[in-house]
Amino acid sequence: MGKYMKTVCGRITADVKQYGMTGAALLLYTIVVNLVFHAFCPLVIFCGLPCPGCGVTRATVCFLAGRWQQAWQLNPVIFPIMITSAYFAWNRYFRGRKAKGLKGCLVLIAALLVIVYLVRMSMYFPVREPYIYKEDNVMAHFYTMIRIIKSAL
Repeated sequence: MGKYMKTVCGRITADVKQYGMTGAALLLYTIVVNLVFHAFCPLVIFCGLPCPGCGVTRATVCFLAGRWQQAWQLNPVIFPIMITSAYFAWNRYFRGRKAKGLKGCLVLIAALLVIVYLVRMSMYFPVREPYIYKEDNVMAHFYTMIRIIKSAL
């Protein structure tokens, strides 16, 4: 392995060491909430509504598998997300520099997620997956519990 690739691998290794526990915590969260709630998104778990990032994980898998049309259908914001991710990785790991304009890109991505969410919710809610209301959510169970307690008093 050449000196350049050792430098790149060293940068990646440093980030894994620094952020590895965060990654492990996210993995544990994913496993636990999927086993308990059969969902990943905290918004779906707690109130039953899809969130602005709905479909991004599945779109990422499709994008990486080369199924770009399906990725677009799941969430078109995956394309700016992947471009920004590639830009960040290129600068951080291969050039060894800070990615300029990253905060602006993240603000733009957040705005696009909200815009796509609002458009899709107006078009598809509540008849098309994943833009449906999940009745099995924490708030619904809490509300049912309150009604039962009130009726018992």
